[in-house]
Amino acid sequence: MDKEQIQAAFEKAKEWLKENIPVFAPFIEEPKLEIVEADDGWDIKRFISQRKIEVNLKRILWHLERQALIKHCPKYDIETALIHDFFEYCYIRLWNYPEDPTINWIAHQRAKILENILRRKKGLTDWI
Repeated sequence: MDKEQIQAAFEKAKEWLKENIPVFAPFIEEPKLEIVEADDGWDIKRFISQRKIEVNLKRILWHLERQALIKHCPKYDIETALIHDFFEYCYIRLWNYPEDPTINWIAHQRAKILENILRRKKGLTDWI
């Protein structure tokens, strides 16, 4: 996976949300994509106050290597993973919620359900 593939998935995720959750449309173009290579344990993070979504290329490559080595490992899907974080971003922005652990947990649980529904439609198993 390279930066161009991540950018393309970022654009597809935005389009999916515009089409399927139109109430989020005012917030879709706000966050900018930032691709980093960090040793942290996250693949994608949203930063509402900074208006960005960060993708950790190093962690994504780790997921891809792991799935190649482990037969029953869930396949990594960048598009549904980005939809997950875009959903969280837009959900919190729509309701103008503060970024606090309880709100983040609620948004994450809803985004996780959406991500797994989309993964199943692609024939993939649920993500962790």
